[in-house]
Amino acid sequence: MPRFVLEIGTEEIPPRFFPPALAQLRRDGRQMLERARLGFEDVKVYGTPRRLALIVEAIADRQAPETREERGPAAKVAFDADGNPTKAAQGFARRCGLAPEQLVKKETDQGEYVFAVVRAPELPAGEALAGLLPDLIAGLSFPKTMRWGTGKLRFGRPIRWLLALVGEDVVSFELEGLRSGRETRGHPVLADGMKPVESAAAYEGALRERFVLVDPDERVELIYRQIQGIATTHEASAHRAVRDEETIEQLMEKPEEFAQVVAWNLAIETAFLVEFPTAACGSFSEEFLELPEEVLIEEMIHVQSYFPLKDSGGRLLPRFIAIRDGGEEHLGTVVRGWESVLRAKLIDASYFYSEDRKRRLDDYVSDLEGMVFHEKLGTVHDKMQRLSTIAAVAGQQLRLSPRQKSDLVRAAVLCKADLATQMVAELSGLQGTMGSIYARKDREHTAVWEAIGQHYRPRSADDDILDRIPDETEGEIPDAGIGSVLAVADRVDTLAAFHALGVVPTGSADPFGLRREAYGIIRILAPAEDEGVGPLRLTSLSQLVETAAAQLHSQFSIDKPATEIVSGVMGFLRDRLAVYLREKGIRYDLVDAALASGIDDILAAAERARTLNELKDSPDFLPTVIACTRPMNISKDFEGGDVDPKLFQDPSENALWEAYQKVASQADDVPLSKLFELIATELRAPIDTYFDDVLVMAEDEKLRRNRLAVCWQISQLFRRIADFSLIVQA
Repeated sequence: MPRFVLEIGTEEIPPRFFPPALAQLRRDGRQMLERARLGFEDVKVYGTPRRLALIVEAIADRQAPETREERGPAAKVAFDADGNPTKAAQGFARRCGLAPEQLVKKETDQGEYVFAVVRAPELPAGEALAGLLPDLIAGLSFPKTMRWGTGKLRFGRPIRWLLALVGEDVVSFELEGLRSGRETRGHPVLADGMKPVESAAAYEGALRERFVLVDPDERVELIYRQIQGIATTHEASAHRAVRDEETIEQLMEKPEEFAQVVAWNLAIETAFLVEFPTAACGSFSEEFLELPEEVLIEEMIHVQSYFPLKDSGGRLLPRFIAIRDGGEEHLGTVVRGWESVLRAKLIDASYFYSEDRKRRLDDYVSDLEGMVFHEKLGTVHDKMQRLSTIAAVAGQQLRLSPRQKSDLVRAAVLCKADLATQMVAELSGLQGTMGSIYARKDREHTAVWEAIGQHYRPRSADDDILDRIPDETEGEIPDAGIGSVLAVADRVDTLAAFHALGVVPTGSADPFGLRREAYGIIRILAPAEDEGVGPLRLTSLSQLVETAAAQLHSQFSIDKPATEIVSGVMGFLRDRLAVYLREKGIRYDLVDAALASGIDDILAAAERARTLNELKDSPDFLPTVIACTRPMNISKDFEGGDVDPKLFQDPSENALWEAYQKVASQADDVPLSKLFELIATELRAPIDTYFDDVLVMAEDEKLRRNRLAVCWQISQLFRRIADFSLIVQA
């Protein structure tokens, strides 16, 4: 069976564009083959800075056979009394490509109709794909797109050539004036112009001859080997050159994880910057080691895509490794160029650092009055003031000590100050980090400078959350933990501010990163067990949002009422928490049932969902859920009330009430799983007996309200775990 190759040749695509584009190309490519009725063995996708490629192994020569039935007019309309086809039958047959005598009659619910049994054409693979490939290419999504020339197509970068081959044959199609062919381009420096590829099977080899390693896994492996070889020579290790256990090919099956890996693994990111990688080692003057290590790493990694080298003790060395897109010819000249560029960057950084240190960090706070946070939300100084108030309320919920409260407020005042420094103006990725460094130099309390450095974390989905373990004996968190409080307060303010303006994410559009901010709150307040940190238990997140809304109303003319801001933010967080829990493998109905009991305490809400997930496979789970659903359903519209045992008439009423009181008396002292066990063993049977023997909706109003009150009280107990009525009973 032949092989199929599609190559989309482009101008240079940024590395961060590849995770979504390659994952989508693989998914959409499979779907295209299924629509085309073409069998295949495997689908692979490759990417280099100047091309995206779809490879289909062992594609079928022709489309699979397919027949379909199309219903035509009623039989009595299609044929006259003598059985001759009418014009209606003739027209229908002609439209279906059949003769009238090939039509068949069939009985339907609406009477007898004529049908055409149509056999779809079985086109060769190339012809079947030609009509589908333009839509496949045009449908690819990128973080940013552009148009070029006079065309209307938007793509990650301008498309310059198209290669499409089935076996040795060209799949001919046109897109934006470009005609597909068999030619590809090699390396932009080491190979000249366009060169033909004889067949799809020869694709990788033809590019290798033209100095292009089209398989990103091969480039990553080569980069790893070269980096490790150079690092070993210098008895060092390369920073952020992490070998991932999964290949890029495997990661493409999980687009979000693929994007995260590219974000933190410099070797993989670099692989999408080059087509023919060659590593070399450069150096810089030891005098620059006097700069904070974070500055040096930011310049080398995020600005230049260099790999810093560290000694066995983890100390930065005045050396780095960089990857050239090309061979070893004139490599020394290239290295000197790398060193010259880095030296210029570090000279600037040294100047910025020296100038910044002429003032204390708190001297920069007043400068925030001139920095706009948002045209309708004032300055960064305004945000700092709101943040300080929100953080103080959070500190009260956490019962912080006077020293911790003081440090928290101090950190809130200083945490944005570094935005006014020259270093952060030049290297924005160091915001928070430089504030922490400068605060430490100014001899601020350890808890203060640590909190400043932590409050932007987690910066992304793969970033570590803050190191903090609650002190359960005193109900307080250690000093280093105020960074997590500050991180939550900062995000709450951002969400409240933009909800006050009516700015919420729609579809894939989220220009202010509000989903990321919500996700950060959730990860801090309800970390997964594999995070390895203790949770931060804020008992009323809505109180923080209310505080933020009140601050916004005091600072600006906000039309939206505070209640709407609070409900909007809490609803947004609820939706993100639901997505987060489902991504952790918890069934959707269990998530909905757990969150129906509220998310004011996000940790408690997450614990309810995780408990249901642990219990769902136990033999008692479904019978208990069914029993619990009965009182919950019948009392769902009841406004609540006290129970008068004197109005009980049936023994089952007393039995249920006594069982409820027994379980309720222990509810505060046992974990959720134990509470569910108590409900299963102590309450399930009395509930079933109660509903068998007692008519809850009695005609007598006193009896009816008392019985509804019993059901309502029991339901409140159940809601400590979940709204069981939302669990799918199948």
